[in-house]
Amino acid sequence: MQYVIQSPRVRISEKTEIMLQEKFDRFEKMFDRVMQCHLVLKKEKNGQQDYFIVEARLAVPGNDLYAREQSGSFEIAAEETCQNLERQIRKHKEKLNKKAEIPADRYVNDEELE
Repeated sequence: MQYVIQSPRVRISEKTEIMLQEKFDRFEKMFDRVMQCHLVLKKEKNGQQDYFIVEARLAVPGNDLYAREQSGSFEIAAEETCQNLERQIRKHKEKLNKKAEIPADRYVNDEELE
């Protein structure tokens, strides 16, 4: 899986970058068709308090999966984003599995074709 990490106006350490890659590596184990993970890290100020935003987009065949969370630190926001994406991956996989199943009432007998 490819990673694209952007942090406009915020300098992140190599340690934070490695932590993010480790957190988001679990999606490759959950769903082997994840092609790319695009992360955007932001720091915004709300009055006196700073908060951090992590936006993640997973490129999968069909629809891309997107999550955005904000918190007091990048680590917490990243973990909440991961949890949100895990739910989306489970739903996406269930949807794909349902499409793959063909209900028994949809089968056509050879006699019906004649």
